[in-house]
Amino acid sequence: MEIKYTPVIGLEIHIQLNTASKMFCGCSAGIWKAKPNTHVCPVCLGLPGALPVINKTAVEKAIMAGFAFNCQINKFTKWDRKNYFYPDLPKGYQISQYDLPLCQNGWFELKSKPTFKVGNAVVEPKPTLKVGETDTTKKIRIRRVHLEEDTAKSLHRDDATLLDFNKSGIPLLEIVTEPDISSAEEAVEFGKRVREILRAIGATEGNMERGQMRFEVNISIQQSTINNQQLPPYKVEVKNINSFRFLKQATEYEIRRQTEFLEKGKAPIQETRGFDETKSITFTQRFKEETQDYRYFPEPDLPPLRFTDEEIETLKSKIPKLPQILIQEIISELGISENQAKILAKNRKAFISAKALITGGIEPQKAANLIINRPEVLAMKPEELLEKIKIEEESRVGDRDELSVIIQKVIRDNPNPIRDYQSGKKEALKFLIGQVMRVTSGRADPQVTKETLENLLQQSKPTLDK
Repeated sequence: MEIKYTPVIGLEIHIQLNTASKMFCGCSAGIWKAKPNTHVCPVCLGLPGALPVINKTAVEKAIMAGFAFNCQINKFTKWDRKNYFYPDLPKGYQISQYDLPLCQNGWFELKSKPTFKVGNAVVEPKPTLKVGETDTTKKIRIRRVHLEEDTAKSLHRDDATLLDFNKSGIPLLEIVTEPDISSAEEAVEFGKRVREILRAIGATEGNMERGQMRFEVNISIQQSTINNQQLPPYKVEVKNINSFRFLKQATEYEIRRQTEFLEKGKAPIQETRGFDETKSITFTQRFKEETQDYRYFPEPDLPPLRFTDEEIETLKSKIPKLPQILIQEIISELGISENQAKILAKNRKAFISAKALITGGIEPQKAANLIINRPEVLAMKPEELLEKIKIEEESRVGDRDELSVIIQKVIRDNPNPIRDYQSGKKEALKFLIGQVMRVTSGRADPQVTKETLENLLQQSKPTLDK
């Protein structure tokens, strides 16, 4: 009998905020490509007697992030010490937040994903939540958004571990979801939307190659039943994932691994695992820690934070239109496709330029494609760009008879690509279009060129003799 299983997935996303200085000291946070241990001081090195000072900008950006994810903003919050011993943590504890985070109880709407099979088992997304749902979306609840300090960077070489404390103390925003994610695809999609939103509000660059965004994914599997609302009795955490591709691979591997355990009548072990990027598998690191293992207690060297209604509303008013809202407005206002709108929403200058072209009489799809495919035109003022495009339009070779003569010559001059196209290599058509554009110095209308070429090539085998 076919048994159905549902992945139960929660994400912890760590994002470095783009502040000028570190979280609790005045050291520069611009550490990219800096020499090791050159952006350090007694505070980020954890030297005895050094006292932390709160970075106000980091706190403000964290609150704005909370608003962006529909969170409750706490007017009173405090700092806590998270105690554990590891070489990259010189104090023996990390300044973080425990029971009173800056923001909590938020949500974000996400598109749902399909089912897939593992052997005889069907793995399917969690049943759609009833509140605020449509047929294609689900709400991912945000448990908390809080601030903490980043740790040092460990470099493992042969039998030695080297430490670079430039990263120690960088402001780190942590976003923790409830276990509402049901597939690797949903996990990746959620991660991408988080980065998109935080970039839009100016909180981070989110550059994964620079270590500015990392994932920890908690995964367990339960048998699917209509009324099964209980969480599985275990969870596996996979730590320090630094790309969307690896997030997808690690999550898919764990779903398969745990489902195979359950298919054999065994229970997966609750543990912390790492991800081997070369083999695309996870591996055991240690048994999963519980909250009490960190021995949280209030940070005695930092005062609690208290906010007035006015301060919170001021920060809320600074949040720009978020990408999903802006995308719908762009589609409605400009009459372009959703994919085009998504690209333009990421760059306000691109949106303004596209709008100027459309208002000036350029067809919407053409205007959007121009801005997207020729980013160099953004260096021009919108009115200058519109004038340039109109001049190009006037000088464009769009007459089919005129183009036909040019294309027939291109066909005669390029027998090998013609044979390639006729043998099924459709990419040869792009080469031929390029040749037409070269002959006309870019004045040929690309769409008319493509249609005319296809018609000539389909009518009959062209004469290749010169």
